[in-house]
Amino acid sequence: MEDLIKDQYGLLYSSELLLSIILLVFIIGVVANLSDGLNEKMLSEEELSSLENIAIQSSDYLLSNPGNPENWEEDERLNNGIVSKKIIPGLAIKNKNFENGEFYSESSSDEMIMSNAISYNKLIKIKNNYDSLVNENLFNGSVKSSMAIYPLNSEIRPIKMGTDFDYEDDNVNDNDIVTVNRTVKCDFYSRFAVYNFNDLELFGENYDDGLCNHDSNPNLTNHENDERSLWLCKNFRVYKESLEEYEYYLISDESVKNSGTYWILESLNRTHENKEMLNQEVIELNPFLLEDLENSSDEIYSIHFNVPKNRISDFKTVLVAIPNNMTDVLISNDELNYDYFRVQDVNFILKIGYK
Repeated sequence: MEDLIKDQYGLLYSSELLLSIILLVFIIGVVANLSDGLNEKMLSEEELSSLENIAIQSSDYLLSNPGNPENWEEDERLNNGIVSKKIIPGLAIKNKNFENGEFYSESSSDEMIMSNAISYNKLIKIKNNYDSLVNENLFNGSVKSSMAIYPLNSEIRPIKMGTDFDYEDDNVNDNDIVTVNRTVKCDFYSRFAVYNFNDLELFGENYDDGLCNHDSNPNLTNHENDERSLWLCKNFRVYKESLEEYEYYLISDESVKNSGTYWILESLNRTHENKEMLNQEVIELNPFLLEDLENSSDEIYSIHFNVPKNRISDFKTVLVAIPNNMTDVLISNDELNYDYFRVQDVNFILKIGYK
């Protein structure tokens, strides 16, 4: 009987051992399968190095070249989602020169490309046609990618486009995504600026404001600086026909309401002393210009600002001319404000990963 009992216990122990072995083999198999799956998803060192080279070279190209052709963003078909295979997008900006009666002309010299500056207009055209322009034309369909800018000025919204790697399926390993981050300047809508007056902050009383018609006219108050305030006076030409294409605005930062600044807008042939307090962030000038140009094809205007010296930092104002077809869009997007008409520092981020 004692031997039988021993045998029974022996059978019990053997069954437990066998079950334990089966469970251990099963666990090892599961772990091995998971390891194999992870190894398949992890890029090799060579693949990762290749991906890094693609990301760096692509970023260098986008930031250093205007694209091919250089004016690719002007292709009207892009507005309808039709993208030519010949377009290789670039974001670089060429220096622009002011000319009489024109807002700017682009230089034809490659040496005139602005360093570390990107075009907001080109960026938006890429956003609206991202897959075709970037994933297909730039990367030839070999990778998936995303692009974004994060302005250092918190008043301006970030712009993101392409693959949302943060919300992709769980099979994507973060180590298999390459990110390039560069700090550059973005022009936003500054290309529509006729004059940016807050350069006064940089130059103070040495600000070169050109000739003022009041200084040479004995019938008008002289616009010389005094102990309390500074005068900034600028001239600009407006053609009557340009009012059919552009809307002129005086746009200020909200701090201008506290600056105690006065302003005068006049044509050189119809001068006056009617100073107004500058206390609005957006002032539409077309109604005044249309009335003044009723009997002439063009006119030279003079705009004058009288700024208290102790409130210079609150005076931030820009004179802009915006295409008529853009105005409603800017208003609806809350972009008809001072910050968008200044060149701003942004973080440009490009992410790429294999499909």
